[in-house]
Amino acid sequence: MSKFDEQYLDLVERILDTGYYSQNRTGVATYKLPHQILQFNLEDEFPILTTKYVAFNAAIKELLWIFQKQSNKISDLHEQNVHIWDEWEMKDGTIGTAYGWVVKKYNQVDKLINQLKTNPQDRRMLINLWQIPYLDTGALYPCVFNSCWDVTDNKLNCLLTIRSNDIPLRSSV
Repeated sequence: MSKFDEQYLDLVERILDTGYYSQNRTGVATYKLPHQILQFNLEDEFPILTTKYVAFNAAIKELLWIFQKQSNKISDLHEQNVHIWDEWEMKDGTIGTAYGWVVKKYNQVDKLINQLKTNPQDRRMLINLWQIPYLDTGALYPCVFNSCWDVTDNKLNCLLTIRSNDIPLRSSV
């Protein structure tokens, strides 16, 4: 079992033990436990669960769609047999002004890479997908919406903020 598995299973236990049951905008009640923190050292291991199935290839393709291709077009994902966003496809075949669209609009990846190369001690290195003027014209508000970057002792550090995350709970320990 990986260190990430241990942190994940501990989070599941915290949700079950101290989370609260609440209604939300989807109409499907959930257990909530706000503001949880998981930390990983990539020198030790890559944080991927080994105790349950993870659609790793689809997740990587989605990340590349957002940050490399900087796209909002569902067809770009379909070309790679990825259907993660099908449920939220808008009439124009996109997810609207969300994720890759925002990255591209503000040229965030190129700016971050330039800062990392030219001023790695800059304390303003981030990618922010929570752009208020464009929230309501996207298919969904971003769940993973902010990353802050830092270089310390020639090591790249990242703080990732997720406002909402589905943590599938297991039925038994």
